[in-house]
Amino acid sequence: MINKILVVFLILTSFMLMFLSERPLYFAAPLWVILIALCYNDYKIMKLPNLLNAAVLVLGIVFHIHEGSNPLIPFTSFIIGLLSLFGISVLYSILRKKQGLGMGDVKLFAAGAIWLSPYMLPLVMLISSLGAIIFAILFWPESIAKKLERKIPFGPFLAMAIWTVWLFEDHLLLLIG
Repeated sequence: MINKILVVFLILTSFMLMFLSERPLYFAAPLWVILIALCYNDYKIMKLPNLLNAAVLVLGIVFHIHEGSNPLIPFTSFIIGLLSLFGISVLYSILRKKQGLGMGDVKLFAAGAIWLSPYMLPLVMLISSLGAIIFAILFWPESIAKKLERKIPFGPFLAMAIWTVWLFEDHLLLLIG
């Protein structure tokens, strides 16, 4: 029961953030819907559908066309996002002899990166990683105590970090700039 209450709270909170941001609602609302659908899929079946990841990517491209952005910035963010998480995934697989990150996570990070400045990508990784660690500590303490291996769907944490950083990117750039 507490899990369902927490999920509803997080969904409503993430929805309300949209109205605190200066981002256009006609881009924020569809992005939010797609990211929530990605979160649901990854949490339920540990899969991030290519169609939803592609929707994030295409909507991001349309957003930048609408904004008149320099196309080099979203392209650079996409390439950095793709290569960095793919590199981490491959390195983990080599070192641990098992898969740590799915390709859906890599695709989501790359698609989400297109919405952001390259400077914001480390912040997205920090927020999503901290979220996953907190989730593991709060909701799977018996697994940690017994050193059981449980998979944590990383997509929801990645999606919410992309969402939050995109909504408030201009303010965050001022803080770190």
